[in-house]
Amino acid sequence: MGGVSSKFGVRLLNGAATSAILAFAMTGAAQAQSAPAEDTADEAIVVTGTRLITNGNDMPTPVTIVTTEKLLQTNPSSVTAALQTLPVFQGMRTPTTAPGNSRQNNAARVLNLRNLGRLRTLSMFDGHRLAPSSPEAETDVTFIPSMLVKRVDVVTGGASAVYGSDAVSGVVNFITDRDFNGLKLDTHYGISSRGDGPEFKVGIAGGTKFADGRGHFEASYEYLNSPGIADKASRDFGAALYTVQGSGTAAAPYIYVSNTHLNGTTFGGYIVNTNANNGNPLKDYTFTANGVLAKFQHGASVVTGTSTVTGVEIGGDGAYYNKTMLQAQARSHVGYARLDYDLTDSVHFYTNASLWKTHNRNTNVNNGFSNVVMSSTNAFLPKVYQDQMLAANISTFTFSRLFDNVTPTDSETDTDGHMAVLGFEGDLGSWKWDAFYSNSRNKQRTWANANVNNARAFAALDAVDEGLAKGGAANGNIVCNVTVTNPGLFPGCVPLNIFGPTANTAQAMAYILDRTEFTATTWMDEFGGSIAGSPFATWAGPVQVALSGEYRNLRYQQLSTAEPVATNCTGLRFGNCKSTTLIYAGNVLASGPQVGQKVHEAALEVEVPLLKNVPFVRSLSINGAARYTNYNTSGEVGTWKVGLNWEITDSLKLRATRSREIRAPNLNELFAPRLVQVSASTRDSHTTGISTGPLITDPNPNLKPEVAQVWTGGVVWNPPFIRGLSLTLDAYKISINNAITQIQGQDVNTQKLCEDSGGTSEFCSLIVRPGPFSDTNPATNLPTAWLSQPRNALKLETWGADFEVNYATQVAGGDFSVRGLVSYQPHYYLTLPGGSRLDAAGAGIGPCCQLDGLSRWRATAFLGYRKNGISVDIQERFLSGVRWDPNPLLVFNAPNPPGVAYTNITLGAEAGKHLEFYLSVQNLFDQQPTPWGRISHSALPGLMGGFVPGQDVIGRYVTVGARMKL
Repeated sequence: MGGVSSKFGVRLLNGAATSAILAFAMTGAAQAQSAPAEDTADEAIVVTGTRLITNGNDMPTPVTIVTTEKLLQTNPSSVTAALQTLPVFQGMRTPTTAPGNSRQNNAARVLNLRNLGRLRTLSMFDGHRLAPSSPEAETDVTFIPSMLVKRVDVVTGGASAVYGSDAVSGVVNFITDRDFNGLKLDTHYGISSRGDGPEFKVGIAGGTKFADGRGHFEASYEYLNSPGIADKASRDFGAALYTVQGSGTAAAPYIYVSNTHLNGTTFGGYIVNTNANNGNPLKDYTFTANGVLAKFQHGASVVTGTSTVTGVEIGGDGAYYNKTMLQAQARSHVGYARLDYDLTDSVHFYTNASLWKTHNRNTNVNNGFSNVVMSSTNAFLPKVYQDQMLAANISTFTFSRLFDNVTPTDSETDTDGHMAVLGFEGDLGSWKWDAFYSNSRNKQRTWANANVNNARAFAALDAVDEGLAKGGAANGNIVCNVTVTNPGLFPGCVPLNIFGPTANTAQAMAYILDRTEFTATTWMDEFGGSIAGSPFATWAGPVQVALSGEYRNLRYQQLSTAEPVATNCTGLRFGNCKSTTLIYAGNVLASGPQVGQKVHEAALEVEVPLLKNVPFVRSLSINGAARYTNYNTSGEVGTWKVGLNWEITDSLKLRATRSREIRAPNLNELFAPRLVQVSASTRDSHTTGISTGPLITDPNPNLKPEVAQVWTGGVVWNPPFIRGLSLTLDAYKISINNAITQIQGQDVNTQKLCEDSGGTSEFCSLIVRPGPFSDTNPATNLPTAWLSQPRNALKLETWGADFEVNYATQVAGGDFSVRGLVSYQPHYYLTLPGGSRLDAAGAGIGPCCQLDGLSRWRATAFLGYRKNGISVDIQERFLSGVRWDPNPLLVFNAPNPPGVAYTNITLGAEAGKHLEFYLSVQNLFDQQPTPWGRISHSALPGLMGGFVPGQDVIGRYVTVGARMKL
C-alpha cells in the first residue's frame, strides 16, 4: 500500500514545528539523530491544521506531535489515558474525576486543551469530526481504535476557520496507520500497589495488501476490563473526610477540616435536634442498634474565626458519605476496519468503520431520608419510646437516616455506537480533490439503580399494626397503613423499618427503590469535499489554494422513565409528601422530542509565498483561511485566520497567527429537557442555613455562538552546532466574549454575586426562595430550589507559552532521546456580568463554569535509552502548586497546596525479533494527592474532593505486558 500512501497522503494537514521534531515524532530517536528528514516530491510529511497539500514544516500554526509508541511507553493503559499527562491538557474528564452524574458516562475520557472547556476542543479521527457521545455533547475519545493509531496531532492554536465550530482552543486529531501490514498483539495487566484497581487489556490488529498492491485492508479489536476502585476511603485522603468550612470572611475564614461528620443524621437513624421536635423527650437521640435509642454523642464544634459552623462536627455519631467510588468501573469493546483501493492511477477509494460497546458504573451518594415526618405510633418503634412521646403529647417527630447498608445512588451506563466513513481521493492534473460521507450514531443508556420512589417510600414508612388499624386488637402483623385505608393505591406495599443500622429489610428496600432508565441518542451525518492545488506561481514559489465545503446534520433525543412528575399524596399521612414533591428522590429527567441542527459550511484557504532566498529570508509566506457557516439553530457566523511563516535560515524560523474562532451552542444547551437532581445539602450564604432543595437544570434556546480572538507567535530553532537538537517556543493569547457557560444558583460565587447586588443581580433568579430577599431567617427563607441554565454570560481571557525541546544522540552504542514539554499559563481571567474579574490560573478550582484546577506551570519530560533489545523509558510530570480559590476576596486559614511531581518508568526486553515484554510503574514514588476540598461541598463530608483536580489519586501502579509484531 506504499504507493497509495505516497500519492495521496493524509487529506488534512497541519503546521508542524521542524523537520527534526517531525523526524523524532514519526520515527523515533534513531532517525532524529540523523540529518533532518527530507520530504520527497511524492511523499511529504503531512499533519493536521490546513487543507493545503504542502509540507507541514512550512505552516505557521503550532502543533505537538506524539507517536502512539511514545505515549504508551510510560503510560501503557491507552493512548487517550496517556494524553492527559501532556501539559497542554488540563481539566480532562477521566474515570477518577466524574462524580456520578446520571447523564454521564463516568468512565469517559474527554479532552480539554488549556482548561478552556471540554466543549472547546475539537476531537477528530483521521481528519473527520467525531460526533458527540454524551447528553452534554462531550466527545469521549476512549472509542478511538488505538491499536492502529500511528500518532496524535495536537493543534494548540484555534482552527475554526479550517474545521468549523468547537476548535476554539485547538484540535486533537488521531491519525491511523493506513499502511500497516502484518499482525500485532498487545496485552497487559495492571494493579495498584494497594492491591486494587486491576486492569486487563488485550488488542489485536492486522493488515495486508491485495490486488497487486492496489488495495489494502486492516482491522483491529480491543477489549478493556477495569473494575475500578469501589471505596474512596481506601486512600488516606478519602478516609480523612476532609471538608472546607466557613464563609470566607475575616470573621469566618475558610478552614480545612478532617473527620467531619454530619450532625443532622446518623447511619442508624436520628430524631433530629430541630424546632420541629421541640417538646420531644427523645429529641437528639439516635438508634445505635436496631430498636435501641441512645443520646446522640456530638463531636467537637467546627469553629472558624468568631463563628461556629452549623451542619457538621468533628467526630461524633453523625453520618457521612461513604459510598463514593474512587475510580469508575469500565469495560469496553472497540472494533475497527479500513479498506483502501486505487480505482485508477488518479482515483482512490477508501472506507472505514468503528464499532464500540462500553459498560461503566460509578457510585456516588448514600441513599437516605432527611427530615421525614414519622408517626409516634409507628409499629416498628418500640413501645417504650412510643409511650414516652405520647406522654409528652408528641404525635409526630422528624427523623433522618443515611443508609450505609443498601445500594447508594449509583449510575450504570451502557454505550454502543459506530462511525463509518466512505470517501474518494484523486488527482486532476496538479490539483488534488477529495469527497466523503460519514455516519455516526451513539446511544447511551444510563440506569439509576437505586432511585427512591418517594410515594412508595412515604407509604412504606407509615407502618401500622394491621389489627389496630382495622379498629380491632393488635395482631402483630405490621403492614403499610395504605394497605388498610387505600388498598388499591399501593398494591404490594412492604412496610419499612428504619429504626436501626440494619433494621431495614431487603424486601422493603426493593419496594421503595426503582431502577430508572435514561437513554440519550445522537446521530450525525456529514458530507464534505475539498479541492486544492496551485493556480499559478510567483518568483517566490507556487501559490496554494484550497476550497472546501461541508454539510452536517446532527440529531439528538433523550427518553426517560424518571420524569419530573409530582407525587400523588392521596393516602400518605406522613413523610414529606407535598404537591411539589417529585415521584423520585434521585435524579429525574424529562423525555423530549428529537431535535436537530443543520450546518452548512464553505471555506477558502490560501498560502502565498512572499519572499525567497534574499538576505535574512530563506522563505517568507502568508497563510489565510476564511469560513462561512450557517446554523439553522443559531444563525450565520464567519471565522478567519491569518498566519505568517518566516524561515530566516535553515535552522531558524518565526511564525505567527491571528484568528477569529467560534463555538456554536449545541443541542443539549439549546433544547435539553429539564433535569432535576436532588441536592445532598447545599449551604445557603444568604441565610447561612443548609438547603435540601432540588438542583434544576434547564436549556436556553436563545443562546448565540460564542466568539474568540486568538493570537499565537513562536520561534523554531535547530541549532546547527548541536546535531539532533530542536527547540520551539510558542506564545498564545485567547479571549472569548459571550462564552456559553452553565450558571448554577448553588455555586458559591453565584450566591456571592447575588448577595453583593442586594438581590438585584440577574443571577438571583437562579435561587428560588419562598420569601423576599430581605428575609435572612433560615427557618423561613431557605432556597426551595437551585436553578442552573446555560447563558452567554462569561468572558474568558488567557495567555501563556508552550516550550518544547527534542534531542537524540548515541550514548555508549545505544540510542538516547529526550523530549521536554512545558506549558506556562500565568493568567486565566473569568468575568461574569456584575462580578469581579477573577484569575483562575493557579487556583484549585474555578469560580464557575465547571472549571477544574489549573496549575500555572505544567511540564512533562520523556527520556529513553535503547541498546541490544533492552529499553528504559522514564516520564517525569510536574504540576505547580495552586491556591484555594481564584476569588481574592475570600479569606482562607489554610496553607495553599504545593506542587507535585510524578515519575513513571518502563523497562522493556525483546525476546527475539517479534516479541517484547515490559514492566511499567506509574507514580513510582507513590506520590499522594495534596489534601484539598471544594467550597461547594462544605456540607458533604466524604462525598467528593479531598484532592487537587489533576493530581493522581490512585498511587503507585504496576503494569506488566507483552507486545508481539509479525
